[in-house]
Amino acid sequence: MFNQLIELYTKGDLAQLSANILHSTAWKQHDFTAYGNMQIEKLWLKSIEQFGFLTVTERQEIQGEQFSALYIELSDQVKNEKVSIAFFFEHNNLHIKKLHCIVDTLALAKLLQQDVATIIQALPASDPLLLSQFDHQLHPKSYHATPDDITELPVSLRSTVNKWWNIWQEKQLANFDKIYHSNAIVTLAGFGKNEGFNQLRSFHLKLHNRMNRSYCQLENIAFDEAKNSVAIKWHVDGDYIDNGVIKRIRLPFISILTINEELVVKEYLQADWLALCKQYKVNYPFV
Repeated sequence: MFNQLIELYTKGDLAQLSANILHSTAWKQHDFTAYGNMQIEKLWLKSIEQFGFLTVTERQEIQGEQFSALYIELSDQVKNEKVSIAFFFEHNNLHIKKLHCIVDTLALAKLLQQDVATIIQALPASDPLLLSQFDHQLHPKSYHATPDDITELPVSLRSTVNKWWNIWQEKQLANFDKIYHSNAIVTLAGFGKNEGFNQLRSFHLKLHNRMNRSYCQLENIAFDEAKNSVAIKWHVDGDYIDNGVIKRIRLPFISILTINEELVVKEYLQADWLALCKQYKVNYPFV
């Protein structure tokens, strides 16, 4: 399925991927969920118009038994610009049942040489979102979901992934030093690629400091033991402070980690910043 996803954008091959889509398949992109071939193909065609027929310059696959993930970077060699896309999907090894696609829309704006307001206007209308009440001053004995509750990770990945999640869920910043290799390559959507974790740690602090309350929630995990890699689908719920106005938001992420000897050596953190701005009428820049 990885090749079918890639060839959709690089060759415009709709037929190949359509054969892997069910009538009940849900394809979520830009916080909008399309159902069935007709709605999904409309999303595909718009994406091909925006960033189709480019060259894949970076690719990482997470092949799981039930859940898999793919990260690609498509580059325009003439403009010297690129856009990244992350996919997290549920499948039965033949058909895609549910897929979440996150496009780096800030990179897309640069690729298309358009301002962010133009990109925001072109995005589809977001799904209506009902956020349950959450209390960040939980009872000391209350329980937070951890990666071990989602799936049984291999020993080679388990400790590092749990410590990585503690960075976000419990804001345990000391774990950056413990689990990141000094030369780790970290790519953060909208912010580019950097060596080491300093930019990621700075982003973490800015994100949470822009909220009165915030809570990180795991959704799903896919892992590829052979490649020592894992993809985590998660989100942040929070009361975001936007020019003095508090707005209740949910920000989805897909994180893809490559781990070697219990250290993160490569990470992609993917978010769709402009879809967030459209859905919650948040001013850009977000952080």
